[in-house]
Amino acid sequence: HRAPLTRQDAATLVRTARHVHDHRATAQALATGEITATHAELAARAARRREEFYAEHEVTLLEVARDLPPSGFRVAAQHWARCVDAVAGREKRGPADDLLDSYLDAQATFGGVGHLEGRLDPVSFQALLQRLDALEPPDPTDGPRPPRTLARRRADALMRLVHGEGRRARAAVEVILDVDTLLGRLSPDPTAQCCELKGFGPIPTDLAQALACDGAVGRVLMRGKSEVLDLGRRTRLVTPPLRRMLEIRDQTCTEEGCDVPGWWCDAHHEVPWWAGGPTDARNLRLRCRYHHLRDHARELMEFRVGPPGARGDPPGLGLAS
Repeated sequence: HRAPLTRQDAATLVRTARHVHDHRATAQALATGEITATHAELAARAARRREEFYAEHEVTLLEVARDLPPSGFRVAAQHWARCVDAVAGREKRGPADDLLDSYLDAQATFGGVGHLEGRLDPVSFQALLQRLDALEPPDPTDGPRPPRTLARRRADALMRLVHGEGRRARAAVEVILDVDTLLGRLSPDPTAQCCELKGFGPIPTDLAQALACDGAVGRVLMRGKSEVLDLGRRTRLVTPPLRRMLEIRDQTCTEEGCDVPGWWCDAHHEVPWWAGGPTDARNLRLRCRYHHLRDHARELMEFRVGPPGARGDPPGLGLAS
């Protein structure tokens, strides 16, 4: 008998069932309806390769799960997993590994029709969707033809890109993070910090810092989690003239042996801008996205494991909380 499940869905069900079977408190909370099956699935995903830590923190995580909907618990569980990895100092998959796993497979059917299948890292995936949806917005519902489906509109937008149309449609992604997360400080409260890619969800801190390194940064002053007190203007750290100068000077990624062209690279701050580093030619160099993410993962680990008081709070930020 074949169940109507994909291989991935079946693996998720098996992993969740094993997790519930192995953890009595989780099983009891699920049986009594204190948490949902989705909560249990998220807990199982976070506990993978962290079983000994989950056993120690199970009661605390279940208390958080009881108070949050699945979407909120997903953020909390991922934050817990990042804290565990940081404290344990373990090697783990990072954003750079997601780049290496990206692929696009294009196959032609017998009749010549193309079939696409692929995998992209979260940032590239959101940037692609932003670009496609900007080129082909939803059709009017009262037009002469029935409105196209989302999948059809994105296929049409992809063809417009192939044929060189829509070059002014800029793909952009938005990351929302709080000051403590930006500075690499972990909070014991898994619900207190925010580091999210808009449209996707939680992302690692080093990925957010890398995106901010060569992006536009704006300040939002809030009271609590819902009231916006002040919204500052976005400021692009690396201006277009400075960017052109870097491409002329460096030409390629500055990692030894890497020949990724400069126009495909990020501008990386040698001394992080959030640690007071200036945004000028002396403190900037071009890095391909892979090596840029590796740089920030290393910087974040050095910041967390350095001797007490050796680095302190970055100077000159002028941030309000």
